[in-house]
Amino acid sequence: MERRAAAKAGAASHESYMEQENDDQIGLLAGKVSALRGIAIEIGDHVREDNRLLDSLDDKFMSAGGLLSGTMKRLNKLASSKDSKHMMYLALFVVAVFLFIYKMR
Repeated sequence: MERRAAAKAGAASHESYMEQENDDQIGLLAGKVSALRGIAIEIGDHVREDNRLLDSLDDKFMSAGGLLSGTMKRLNKLASSKDSKHMMYLALFVVAVFLFIYKMR
């Protein structure tokens, strides 16, 4: 009988030890889950900020594209005219642009 009682006491002690180990592991896991949640929230904030920046850049590029398109239409119209004065202006414009780009380097 004493053996059974000792075995039961040993089993209960082992079970108590295992419960404590499980509780400790659950605590560690909860801490890691909390840290991951914080990281995920920060990533979400950065993604939203980056999306706002990309939307702003997209609007600016669309605006610049519209201006460039209008300029190209005017240059094509100027180039297609038969008047030599317009061709001289076009050539001067191209030279001025190249000089400007060269000086900016």
